Amino acid sequence: MNLGFFKKKKRKQEIVVESQEIPDKEELMIKIEKAKNLLKDSNGKKRIEILNQIGKLYFEAGEYDKAIDFYELSISENRSLGQAYTDLLKLYNLKRKEAVDHHSDSDVQLYLKKIDDLLKLSKDVIRGKVRGE
Repeated sequence: MNLGFFKKKKRKQEIVVESQEIPDKEELMIKIEKAKNLLKDSNGKKRIEILNQIGKLYFEAGEYDKAIDFYELSISENRSLGQAYTDLLKLYNLKRKEAVDHHSDSDVQLYLKKIDDLLKLSKDVIRGKVRGE
């Protein structure tokens, strides 16, 4: 008499695939233009948020040089760590890898220096926070 106490249950394996919508480049460009219009009349923290949003949208659109420009502007106006910092590190590494693939030593050195400068900024910000406490 087998009551089934020790039988392995067959589990249904469900594969859940999250469908991430790939943004349409045209749609991203429209969002960028709207954000640029908002940027004209903004200042302070709101301006930094908009600069970061534009950088993020350009990053998603594959416009890496433009994304870098907006993120660098954001960091120059607000020396802090955050989205601009992390995305810039990613972008600099992408550009450095691209330079390696194209055998462009000068560009490799440029992006290595930019990465070093960004890491120095992070140390300065952290030290500043430690001193301020």
